[in-house]
Amino acid sequence: MAFKALPEAAYLLDEAGRVLACSTLGASVLGMPPELLLGQQWTGLALGAEEGALLESGRGVAMATGAPHAVEGTWLGEHGPRPHTFCFTPLREGEGPVRVLVTVRPLTEAEAVHSRALALEQAARAEVEAAERRQSFLYQAMTTLFAHPPDPQGMYTLLAHLAVPDLADWCLVDAVEQGAWVSRVAVAHLDPTQFEQARALTKRFERREAPVGVLRVLHTGEPELVPAVTDSLLRAAASEPEHPALLSRLQARSYMIIPLKARGHTLGAVTFVSSASGRRYGPSDLALAEDLCVRASLAIDNARLFGESRRATRAREDLLAVVSHDLKNPLGVVQLASALLLRGAQGKPGSEPVLKQAGRIQAAADRMGRLISDLLDWGRIEAGGLPLEPSEQHVSSLVMEALESVRPLAEARGLKVTAELPDEDMGVTCDRTRVLQVLGNLLGNALKFTPEGGVLTAGARVHRGEVQLWVRDTGSGIRAEALPHVFERYWQAKDAESRGTGLGLYIAKGIVEAHGGRIWAESQLGKGSTFTFTLPMASTSLQKTSHPSL
Repeated sequence: MAFKALPEAAYLLDEAGRVLACSTLGASVLGMPPELLLGQQWTGLALGAEEGALLESGRGVAMATGAPHAVEGTWLGEHGPRPHTFCFTPLREGEGPVRVLVTVRPLTEAEAVHSRALALEQAARAEVEAAERRQSFLYQAMTTLFAHPPDPQGMYTLLAHLAVPDLADWCLVDAVEQGAWVSRVAVAHLDPTQFEQARALTKRFERREAPVGVLRVLHTGEPELVPAVTDSLLRAAASEPEHPALLSRLQARSYMIIPLKARGHTLGAVTFVSSASGRRYGPSDLALAEDLCVRASLAIDNARLFGESRRATRAREDLLAVVSHDLKNPLGVVQLASALLLRGAQGKPGSEPVLKQAGRIQAAADRMGRLISDLLDWGRIEAGGLPLEPSEQHVSSLVMEALESVRPLAEARGLKVTAELPDEDMGVTCDRTRVLQVLGNLLGNALKFTPEGGVLTAGARVHRGEVQLWVRDTGSGIRAEALPHVFERYWQAKDAESRGTGLGLYIAKGIVEAHGGRIWAESQLGKGSTFTFTLPMASTSLQKTSHPSL
């Protein structure tokens, strides 16, 4: 009788959470007589499943600790639902079972305001912490994906394992193949014993329009979110039997399917499935999964492009190697035959036509040999593997040898050849043959564009700890708008006397950069051009030598 007369709502619960007794006020606020409450489950009296879970957790804490425990929740009052304080006090007599006394007191207005403010603060803090966890997850996923070797298959597998268990119990990745087929390229699950079940899933299927599932996402490019997998959903998807069969096999309770898209193309789709965890996906989960897939799409697309680039480079190198080999053999025969013709016709009367034609054949064969070498160098530069054999060289020796190689042709055209070298020679670390190739290209271009009576000059100087070599001419010069493009592949001056491959300056730039140097051009129309490049100084002092004057 005393319990029933308590001035506040009170309930006595057994160890299973059933009502053993209640106060008169406790029954009246629920709108039923006390005798009807007896034996009912405590959580069944709560205002909704969430409130029931909150109250049950409070009872559990009190029973586990053996001490009073209080929580705040919503309960019926005289004027309807309002905030209350629930105090759970464990009771025990001797060796008897544990009972829990629950007293329910409505919060005062001030307490209710404080409780709402506290709840808002806790919700805001929880939201911030969740956002930080999402950002941390995305950062780690992005770092892991972009640090992975550029292998698309490996990245698909990595993506599936990144999603488990943070985002899903199951994660399936499907990739679009060439043509109309889709392959399941990766499956991940937290439990290793489930891999056998994963292998039983369909691995390849035809791409077509569908109302639901992966095929729909691949067709529309739009994500699919299902918070709860219900029987009605499975029946609605019966027209596409593979999809409900997959959901049933995975015991899916909720799922998301996100497309993998890059550069306007759909690469595949990722299916996130919640099963044993009971998690229900919502808009925030969808946003996180989309962010992950955007980053994964970029990494996978980069890996695919890298692979295509490597295959194209390898094919180009193979082609150049085959072509150069197949061309050099007959070219060698032509060069040998022309040399024999020239030697055999020397000094014989009436041999002038033979000598003339044999000379033309030999010049053409030499030019073809240079074109083949240029093509091979271009391929090596593009692949980033131009071979060098560095050694310490005298700068004066390089400049003088390059000038001597063009002197006969220059003098034949009425040009003067000069050198400008410092009094004391200097040393550089370089591949001698390659540097002579650079100087030869620059001097060869200068010969083309310098009119009769002009001057070709090559020289060297030390500037800020590096050696600068340069070639200057007094030719027609280069237009200002063309200067930034002279080292590009296939660039040629419009007024060139003879048209080559347009690779000479490009190859010169590749050789200089392979040495760790720089190359640039300066020019004035009507006054000529100067091409300058740098080389690293030798680490040891070379013996000073004098250099002959031209």
